[in-house]
Amino acid sequence: MTRRPRLRLRRATPPDPGAPASGGAPAPATGPGPDTGQVPAARTSPPAPAPGGAPAPATGPGPATTTAPGGTATPPAPAPDDATAPAPGRVAELLGTFGSLLSLFTAVLFYFGWASTDAETKALGLRDNLFRLSTADYLLRSVNALYLPVLVAAVLAFGAYAGHRRVPEPVVRGMRWAWVGALGAVGVYPLAPGVGEVAVPLAVLVGVLLTAYARTRDAPRPRLWALALLLAVVALFWSVYAYAGIVGRGRAADTARSVAGGLPAVVVFSEKDLLIRGGGSCLSLVAEKGSPYRYRYAGLRLFHVSGDRLYLVPRHWAPWDGTLHVLEDKGDKMRLEYVSGRVYRSRECP
Repeated sequence: MTRRPRLRLRRATPPDPGAPASGGAPAPATGPGPDTGQVPAARTSPPAPAPGGAPAPATGPGPATTTAPGGTATPPAPAPDDATAPAPGRVAELLGTFGSLLSLFTAVLFYFGWASTDAETKALGLRDNLFRLSTADYLLRSVNALYLPVLVAAVLAFGAYAGHRRVPEPVVRGMRWAWVGALGAVGVYPLAPGVGEVAVPLAVLVGVLLTAYARTRDAPRPRLWALALLLAVVALFWSVYAYAGIVGRGRAADTARSVAGGLPAVVVFSEKDLLIRGGGSCLSLVAEKGSPYRYRYAGLRLFHVSGDRLYLVPRHWAPWDGTLHVLEDKGDKMRLEYVSGRVYRSRECP
C-alpha cells in the first residue's frame, strides 16, 4: 500500500510597507503617507496617434505646429527678427552721408556761381564785388548752368555703382595704374592750357578714384581712400572753376551783343544834373510846369539791381568803351521809368 505525500498550506501575510522590495529598493508608496500628506501624481496615457499613422501634435508648452493634409507636420513660422529693422546707428549713418553730400553740393553751387560771375565781369571790364552780390545770388546764378553736368555725373555714378562688380579682374589690375595717366595730364597742361582747361582736372579726378577703387576692392584701406578723396575734391573744384570760366565768358559775350536790344530801357528823371553823357544816352530838360524834376535822361539800359542801387549803361555801351553809372534810389528826388517795345527804342533819343 503506497503512502501519499502530505501537502502543507501556509497562510499568506500582507507585505510590510516599510520592507524593501525584492530587488533591494524600497517599494513606492501607494497612498498618502503619514508624514508628507502628498498624493501621488496620476499617470497620463500617451496621446493617441493621429489618422494616417503620424504622431499627434504635442499639447505642451512651446511653439504651435500645424499639420498639413497627409499627416506631415509643418514647422512653426519664425518669430520676427529685430535685426531686420533699421537700427538707430544705421539711420544716423545714412543721415550723415546725405548731409555730407548736400554740403558738398551746396559748396560746389556757390563756388561755381562766384567763379562764373568773376569770369563774366572780368570779360566785361568790371569786377563782381561792384555789384554787392549775396550768397543767394551766387547760388541762383549757378543753377541753370549745372543741370546737364549734374545729370551726367549722376548717371555715371549710378552706372558705376551697379556694374562695378562685373568688371573683369584684368581690367581692375589695369586700373591700379590709372594715377599715371592723371599725372601725365597734369604734366601736359602747361603746354596747352586752353585745350585741357576742363579735360585735365577731370582726368585727375577719374584717375584718382579708379586707382583707389582698384587697390581697395579686395581689402579695405581707409587711409588710401582718405588721400584719394582729398585729391578728388581738389580736382572737382579745379574742374568747376574751369567750366565756370567758360560759362562766364560766354555770358559776357551775350551781354555785350544784347545791350541795345536785350536789356530793359530806362528813363531817369532827376531834380539835379546827374552828369550822364555819351555812349548813346541823351539829356533833355523837362518843360512841363509844376514838375518836380528838371532833367530827363534817356537812351539808358538796366544792367543790374542790388538793393537800392541801380547799375545803368548807355545803349551803345561796350566792354572796351563804355561807362557804368551807379544810381541810388532816394525816393522823391529821382524817378525811373522802364520802357519796352521797339517803337520807343527807335525814337528814344531825337
